[in-house]
Amino acid sequence: MIIIGVGNCGMVLASKFSTDPILISTAHQDTVNFEDKEVYSFSKEGASKRFRTGVKIWENNIAKLKDIFEDVRDEKVVIFSSFGGGSGSSSLNPLSRILLSNNNKVLIVGVLPFKKEINPPLANSVQSINSLMTLIQHISVLIFDNEKLKKEFKNNWNDINDYIIKRVDYIVNLLDKFSTDQYSPLTLDQSELDSVVFGGGFIDFSNDFIEEKMPKLEYGKIDKETKNCLIAMFVDTDIEDEEMSKYHNVITNVVDRVSSKISNARMIPGILRGSVNYSNAKEGEIKDRAYITIASGLNIEKYIQKIEKIRDLAVKKATAYAEDYRGSKFIDKSDNKVLDI
Repeated sequence: MIIIGVGNCGMVLASKFSTDPILISTAHQDTVNFEDKEVYSFSKEGASKRFRTGVKIWENNIAKLKDIFEDVRDEKVVIFSSFGGGSGSSSLNPLSRILLSNNNKVLIVGVLPFKKEINPPLANSVQSINSLMTLIQHISVLIFDNEKLKKEFKNNWNDINDYIIKRVDYIVNLLDKFSTDQYSPLTLDQSELDSVVFGGGFIDFSNDFIEEKMPKLEYGKIDKETKNCLIAMFVDTDIEDEEMSKYHNVITNVVDRVSSKISNARMIPGILRGSVNYSNAKEGEIKDRAYITIASGLNIEKYIQKIEKIRDLAVKKATAYAEDYRGSKFIDKSDNKVLDI
C-alpha cells in the first residue's frame, strides 16, 4: 500500500499513518517541517491558500508529478490532504488521474475546514470536492469534518489527528492488523474488504453496536442509493470454536435488518476474531462481540446537500469580501480650518 501526503495537513497525517510516506509540498515552510523524510517540493512560495493558484502550480508541473509516480502501478494508494488548503485541495484531481492511469486503486482522505476558518479554506473545500465529481465512480473519498471534530475533542488537534488516523487504519487494515487467525463460520477476505474500501464513491465507517440501532456514519448516511456495505462482527478470542455458531445466527439477523435499508447494495458480512475491549452496546454487560460497518458508494446527493451548505457560506463571505469600500468624508470645511494647525 502506498501512502501519500499533500500539503502541510496531508503530510502530517501521512507521516502519522506510515513510516515511509510519499510527501508533496508547495511551500518551503511546509517542507522544512519534515526534514527527516523525503519531500517532493513543487514550489517554495506555496499556493497562498488559494485553490486556483494551486491548480496553476500543478498544471505547470504535471510532467514532474507523473515522473514521481511512474513506478507506482497496480497498487492500493491512500492520499491524505486538507480540502481547505491551496496546494493539497487543488492536487487531488490531477494526482488521482495520474494514479488511475497507472491502474492504481485510490482512496482520498480529505479534511474539511471548520466554519470559522472562513475563506479561502471554505471556498477551497467546495472547489476541491467539485473537482473530484468527474472521478467519483473511480476513486473512493473519505471525508472528515473539522467542525464536528473540533467540538468533540475540544480544539485538541493532536487528538483530532489521532482520531482520523485510527479510523483510516481500521478501514484499510481491518484484516491485517485487527483480526486473528482463529475459526470463523463466516469468513471475510482481503479482496472483499478492498472491493468496498476502493470500490469508488463516498465511503464512511461506523463502530456502532448495530444489534441495537442502524449504524451512524461519520459524514454520510446509508440508504437505498448505497452501493457497498461491509458488516464485520468481531468475536472475542476467548470464545471457544464450538460456540461460534450462535454468533453466526446473531449476525444473520443483523444483516437481514440492515439489508432492508440498503436494498440495492452489495452486502458483505463476516465474522472476525480479535480482542474485544468494548462493544459500544448500551447494555454494558455485552463484552464478547463488537461491530465494524464500512459503506461505500454512498448517496452523492446527500453529500452534495452538505457541501452546498459550505458553498453557500463561502459564497456569502466571498461576496462580502469582494464589495468595494466607499469612503466618505467625516469632517466639514469648518473642521478642516480648525484642524489645519
